[in-house]
Parts: sequence; C-alpha cells; structure tokens
Amino acid sequence: MTWDETSGALSERPRAAEETVDAVVEGWSRLFAYLVVAIVLGLSVIMPFFGLLLALAGASYLRAGQVHARRHPGGLLRLVVGPLTAPLDLVRGVAGTLLTVPYAAVFAVVVPMAIMATAAIDVQVAPLVAAAWGAGAAAYVLLAAPGVRAPRRHLVQVFTALAYGPRRIAVVGILLCVVTLAVLAAAIVLKPTFAPMYELENSIAQELSRFQDSIQQRVS
Repeated sequence: MTWDETSGALSERPRAAEETVDAVVEGWSRLFAYLVVAIVLGLSVIMPFFGLLLALAGASYLRAGQVHARRHPGGLLRLVVGPLTAPLDLVRGVAGTLLTVPYAAVFAVVVPMAIMATAAIDVQVAPLVAAAWGAGAAAYVLLAAPGVRAPRRHLVQVFTALAYGPRRIAVVGILLCVVTLAVLAAAIVLKPTFAPMYELENSIAQELSRFQDSIQQRVS
C-alpha cells in the first residue's frame, strides 16, 4: 500500500465515524419529534379546544421555521426564533397549515364515529371521550400524519441541533419520556373538557349518542 492509499484510508475513518454519529443523533431526534407530537395529541384529548389551538399554532410555526431554515441555515437559535424575523415565512406557515385543516377535520369526525361504532360489539364509550380522541387524531394530522412532513422535519432539525451528544440526548430523552407518559396517562384517566365551548360540547354529545343508539338498534 502506498503512502497516498494509507493516508486516504486513515482520513476515511473519521469521516465514517462522524457519519455514524450523525445518523444516531438523527434517529434520536426523530424519536423526540414523535414524542412532542404525542404530547400535543394527549393535551388535545384532555382539553380539545386548547389542544387543537396549540396544534394549529405549533404546526404553523414549525412550517414557518422549515421555510426559513431553507433560505437561512444556521444553528439552534436561528432554527427556533428565525421565523420571528421573517413575517412572510409566518404567513406561509399559516397558509400551509390551513391547507391541512380539511385533512384533520376528516379524522376529527371519523375517529369518534369509529369509536362509537364499537357499540355493535357491546362496548360502551362516553360520547365526549370519543370526541376528545377525535380531537387528538386531528392534532396528530396537523403535525405528523402521512403527507404532512414539514412540521415534523423542522422538529427533527431542532432536536438535532439541541441534542447533539450523549449527555444532551439522555437529558432530553428522559424529560420528553416523562412528560409524554404523564400526558398520555392523564388523557386516558381524566375526563376531557371542551371548555369554553360548552354549547359545542352538548351538541357533540347528543349527536354521538344518537349515532351510538342507532348502531345498537341495528345490531339488536
């Protein structure tokens, strides 16, 4: 082996190791992004009105961040606060999110009806619980459903810049796991509240109850 071949082989080793580290960090960042999505989903189940507002605002800002990062690459600070310096990017983020609202609305309707349809096998679910999980499904769609990539991609970019290194990965991972488990446990245990949309809460409960009754009548 010549000197040039030896030096080339040695230079490729650090490069391969760096690529491996980047792949590991990106993998953890994707997991962290989905944990954030799960947290927003759980909050939307507990408090559908405020949870969906959070999902809409978060998706819009993340989209704006993705647009801004394409034109102005930078570190963690620019990834997080960059869109605030570019109002046009914020407008684009809101517009992109509004295009996904019909997609989310389909899940907000279909998921509760599917849950209530379990009455056909003698499974009784409270109408408001079914509606709340429909709101959670809608929040998921706004952030990370198939075909909705921009918000999740920007979350991955943020976590890649934030959690670069074993210690940071461990700290961020533990915090997100604890919060995710707590929020999802609360979503399962607590009774959802549709405050301050009390009239909407009553109308949703009535409509889903009628649908559940119709399913039970057809089965019986």
